[in-house]
Amino acid sequence: MSIAWQPSMETGAPLLDAQHRSLVERAATLVAAIEQGSERPVVERALRDFGNYSVRHFSMDEDCSLRGSCPALVWNGMARAELIKIISGFRQSYESGGATPDLAEDLSCSLTEWVARYIPGPATMVRPCATP
Repeated sequence: MSIAWQPSMETGAPLLDAQHRSLVERAATLVAAIEQGSERPVVERALRDFGNYSVRHFSMDEDCSLRGSCPALVWNGMARAELIKIISGFRQSYESGGATPDLAEDLSCSLTEWVARYIPGPATMVRPCATP
């Protein structure tokens, strides 16, 4: 199961769509590094890049002037919490057993399900501050 950007993921908000596309691409790079049996530094770099980008993406919510009144922020909080859980579980498994085909499949399935559930999110919850 591979992770890839789909036109159906678009919200119509160019900035948000670009961020979501970048997040999906980084997730795909991480999964590919594991599936290909890449050396540890390559997997670590992909994991760090995905993690760092995820933090930057979700940190925009912290600065949103609509905090407390924007329903998308609650949705994003749930997405962030689930993504942290997925990556933490992956990290533990990776540290204890290395990059195995089973780990790659588990991560791919988890991230693919996460992407399907949270990107783009409910159409009614597009943040007013993210629309042109």
